[in-house]
Amino acid sequence: MHKRTVLPLTVIILLSMIITGCGSAETQAPQPAATPTTAATQPATALPVATEEPTPEPEPIPCNITFDSDRDGNREIYSMAPDGSSQVNLTNNPADDFDPVWSPDGTQIAFVSNRETDAGDGQFIYTMQADGSGVTRVSAQADSNFPDWSPLGNLIAYSSMGEIYLVDILEGTEVNLTGSPEPDEQPKFSPDGKQIAWLQGDDNNRQLFVMNLDGSNGYLVTQGGIVYAAEWTVDGRIFTHWDQPDGICSNCVVTADGKEVIDAGGKGTIQEFLPFWTENGDRVELVSADINHTGFEDIILVGEVFPDIFKYLTSNQGNNRNPDAPDMCGPVNPASGEAVVEETAASSQGFLIGYTGSISPNDQLGFDTACSEIDVKCVHGESISELADKGVDAIVNASNRWDAMGSYPQIQDAAGRGIPVFMLNAESSEPGVFNLSAENEIITTTLTWMFKTMNDVGGFAYYNYGGSDYIQQLVDAMLKSYPGITAIKNTPDYGNNPFSGQQVQNLIAQNASLGAIWSSEPSNELFWAAVDKANSRIPLMECPAREDMLTAWKNELDAGSTLQCVSFIRPGGTAYEGIYVAYYYLSGFALNPDMLGGEGKNTLKYDIPMITNETLPEWLN
Repeated sequence: MHKRTVLPLTVIILLSMIITGCGSAETQAPQPAATPTTAATQPATALPVATEEPTPEPEPIPCNITFDSDRDGNREIYSMAPDGSSQVNLTNNPADDFDPVWSPDGTQIAFVSNRETDAGDGQFIYTMQADGSGVTRVSAQADSNFPDWSPLGNLIAYSSMGEIYLVDILEGTEVNLTGSPEPDEQPKFSPDGKQIAWLQGDDNNRQLFVMNLDGSNGYLVTQGGIVYAAEWTVDGRIFTHWDQPDGICSNCVVTADGKEVIDAGGKGTIQEFLPFWTENGDRVELVSADINHTGFEDIILVGEVFPDIFKYLTSNQGNNRNPDAPDMCGPVNPASGEAVVEETAASSQGFLIGYTGSISPNDQLGFDTACSEIDVKCVHGESISELADKGVDAIVNASNRWDAMGSYPQIQDAAGRGIPVFMLNAESSEPGVFNLSAENEIITTTLTWMFKTMNDVGGFAYYNYGGSDYIQQLVDAMLKSYPGITAIKNTPDYGNNPFSGQQVQNLIAQNASLGAIWSSEPSNELFWAAVDKANSRIPLMECPAREDMLTAWKNELDAGSTLQCVSFIRPGGTAYEGIYVAYYYLSGFALNPDMLGGEGKNTLKYDIPMITNETLPEWLN
């Protein structure tokens, strides 16, 4: 039985604007299935007929939390429910037990302990059942630390004495994966279980590396600065605490090849990359911190679903640290990379929609929800070409500007086969493509606001990260329309050509006519350098649309600053909307040309909220 489709208001508004009516193709209403009829009356003595019981839906795994606490005078391993209730000391040992991690299915916990053993003292990795029973030592090396479970639950990686080890807990075997002269620590399995990320180097030069599961093909991901910790995100990138030398971020998300680095933001934004699921199915962050400066750390949930943003799960005279939840817990397993929609039964229309690209947890949830609501068959592919080879009817691609530029041969191939491509969060002017993106509109609106506020005259400095041709074309087109604006071009990259706060301050000091400064990548560093009190003036700029940065902006204005900023709330839910737009397009509806813009007149227009000095208090309230 299928549930009735109910569209959220935002999607109803979007579709009413972009869909003008049916095209030439007729859409046949689905026909009811034939009712089975009895061919003959069954005799009373009929033999029993074997029937196959339907496979029950698996029960979702609750996101129970394990953590270590010194509330008892020494460090012990605790567990608790997702809401902080039912806190139980699992170890109850006079030794220190700490750094617990759940097995992916939530049945076991690995942890570090310096308890006495038959083999004598030492610090080793242990496992125990979820209730604290069945404690078993699994590591052979002394001074063991930083355990991590593989996605299948059969392997545990850990570090000891500057080496990374891999234990097969089923076979009882152990191998050294690194054997390098440099100190290696903090191994982390990738979501697909094929790679391990780890940190190498001392406290003055610790970098992020990735290797295959057998220790082969190790390579450097980060360059410069110091990496303090790393964790794979659910979409296969790596979240790091990193003193990024280009000033892009301190909470950074970097692709596994190291080519793309973005700012993950702060508390309230990390849930996109490292989600925790509440019992109500809300995705929030799970952290340990001393927010109120009490001298003790607590386990806290962070999210807008809570009235005070922060929900304390622990509150006692002790440090509660290192919280962890099972990877497979929650209402959805976003690490699976596959749609929840069954692929065995096509929709009433018979459409097959493929999706691919850099899929975030939000994207995956959007794909799954839309495909389920429409009852359309959806399949995941590693690339546009792979989906085209599968014979899909339409492709929805979760992308960015770099992917949009690099994937045009695959787009052309799909278009040549008559397969429409719907790009999310980026824009391509290739024939056969429709874009669900606001990047072009936000950039042109931002620069227009800057130039008009400058009365169409003065200096304009901009940072085009990576030398994007797409960004350069947009900037050049805007400058052509404002001949009185003098541009200062900077082309930082994600590696050896840094963008620092000092450079920004020097730029402001050396250019008396500088009226505006802008970066193609939203940057905290740019904001703080521009508002520095050492500057005699503050150029116009675009402020990152995050609560912490909007609050900093408001604080500057309250202190009497002359700062003038603009910020835009970028559209969310494009994966969900992309499936709907693809479905209606395949059903024969036409897109309203008045609601299409962009370079190729193929980008769906969004109503994008714009925040200025005047409207900032309203948004913060």
